[in-house]
Amino acid sequence: MGRTRKKIDMLGESPKLLERLKNQKPGWQRERMIALKLVLAGESTQSTADTLGRSQATVQVWINKFRAGGLEGLLDKRKGNGPQSRLTPEMEAAMIEELKKGRWRTGRDAWNWLKENFDIGDLKEATIYKYLGKCEGRLKATRPYNPKKDQAAEDKFRVTLADKMEALNIDPAKNVRLWVYDEMRYGLHPLTRKMWCLKGVRAVAPSRRRYLNGYLYGALEVGGSSSSEFLFTPTLNKQWDSCFLQQISNSSPDDVHVVIGDGAGFHHRDADSELPPNVKIITLPAYCPELNPAEKLWDIIKDGICNIDWPDLRALEDTITERIQPYWEDSNRVVSLIGKGYLLSELNATASESFRRYNY
Repeated sequence: MGRTRKKIDMLGESPKLLERLKNQKPGWQRERMIALKLVLAGESTQSTADTLGRSQATVQVWINKFRAGGLEGLLDKRKGNGPQSRLTPEMEAAMIEELKKGRWRTGRDAWNWLKENFDIGDLKEATIYKYLGKCEGRLKATRPYNPKKDQAAEDKFRVTLADKMEALNIDPAKNVRLWVYDEMRYGLHPLTRKMWCLKGVRAVAPSRRRYLNGYLYGALEVGGSSSSEFLFTPTLNKQWDSCFLQQISNSSPDDVHVVIGDGAGFHHRDADSELPPNVKIITLPAYCPELNPAEKLWDIIKDGICNIDWPDLRALEDTITERIQPYWEDSNRVVSLIGKGYLLSELNATASESFRRYNY
């Protein structure tokens, strides 16, 4: 006669387990809960182990965890009885704050900081990577910003754009189209970026220093039909800026075009005499490229033209054209660049009938 099975649900948490299992995502937690569900339903540990592809001993460990600590004990994934981590809650909180500031370029930088601020001078350098991972640290490519940026001005622009659009006093009988625009420099000077390569093989890319450049104007429509406009130019000045704004104007001559751009010296300001009569300008705060989603497009283009020794500008421009063509053929690509950030929020917040009719 076999032994009587000991009671498994000592804490009466089987209803809690079954309820959570309904919405539990796939993973190790769901696997453990399924095992306990089968055992609680009368399955043997061996049949449960066979069903899940685990050993009987592993299933028994899970049962013991549930018996002693309920659902919380079952889902506790602490490892063995090895030495306790020296990363105290105080140290973890301090590391997280430093990670938010982005001051460490290498693991050694973090290791040195930890040694200077806490009494763990004998900490092995390799351990710092475990601590960084536990603090949700990730090694990321940096995005440059200008130290002169006024964060308060950027934050204010995000919530006052609707007021700026209404202050343009556009004829309510007119249709309005809202754009963001910017420029990208390209050229034969080498542009290198990371690339996939086999471990142990050095990644190399051709590099000849040549200084022949060109410029690409780009404009993306916010809301509406989500159109785009582009123009290659040999240089940047107010004449070419006027030319591109006229191109935007000509895309629908009967509409009013509100164009958002930065305050570069070759950019026009609202009410400049050279502006087409159906173009209005809103200028971004200084040093705030994050406010302009057109910046994202330049990164996409550069991914397609980097690590190549271009024979001439014409070949480079042909490839750039191939990269931007999908954006004037498929409005959904423009929508993906604009995103769901402040531009759409402010467009929806405006009380102007012209903008509201446009933002269908």
